[in-house]
Amino acid sequence: MPDPYDLIFDNATFSAEVVFVGTRCGRDNLMGDYASGSLHFIRAGRAEVQLRGHAPVLVEQPSLVFFPRSHSHSLRAVDEAGAEVVCALASFSEGFERTVALGFPEMVVLPLARLASMRFTLEAFFAEAAAGGAGSRQLADKLCGILLAYVARHIHEQGHGGGPGGVLAAAGDKRIAAAIKAIHTRFHDALDLDTLARGAGMSRSRFVERFKRLVGTSPHNYLVNYRIGVAQQLLASRLPVKTVAERVGYGTTASFVRSFKDVVGMPPGAWAK
Repeated sequence: MPDPYDLIFDNATFSAEVVFVGTRCGRDNLMGDYASGSLHFIRAGRAEVQLRGHAPVLVEQPSLVFFPRSHSHSLRAVDEAGAEVVCALASFSEGFERTVALGFPEMVVLPLARLASMRFTLEAFFAEAAAGGAGSRQLADKLCGILLAYVARHIHEQGHGGGPGGVLAAAGDKRIAAAIKAIHTRFHDALDLDTLARGAGMSRSRFVERFKRLVGTSPHNYLVNYRIGVAQQLLASRLPVKTVAERVGYGTTASFVRSFKDVVGMPPGAWAK
């Protein structure tokens, strides 16, 4: 049986960009429309996090406040002395986001004391974020990306991933795990339902039923979302649409464009601009 984390971390990338280091005061309460996920490391002081449409959340100990997806929110200090914070924008690779991160909750508040095994990484991250020297910004971003991967694992281990379904649950089933691994490694091949069911050693109907019950979506939807996630990465590197279509397993550019539009809401050419 494969390691469950082979299924969620293989070929996944985690990146972060530090955008603020310093002290927030009580006046810093503008609601920000973040275009990506975000991390707020509250190192000292108390802070209040306000989500649009939700009651404020009071954070009273050093903590990481993590928004896996774009979310309108604000963070302000509660006490006159302010709150010492480091803020970063966060993102996952498209394949990981479409197959795993969509199951994450809107917000996670994680006391820094529970990141004890990452203490030295945290210390190095805070030091580089505050240093401002040559290469410090780049190192801080890299270290924050490592912390982001660690937090993603923590969310799964603590059962915050939206219920019993998902890739980790599927990894406990040898046959469904084999199908997911095939999708992750052979998405560019002519995979279809019969091929996946045959590889899992199951009838087509039983395979579809078990896959959907464990993963939370059908094998076809999972494959399409994974392909489109990889396609977005390739399009971001300025590859032509036709080339991308071939690389992610579509027989024709037209079928790829239709699939991309169904998932993303716009054609690949428009998305890549």
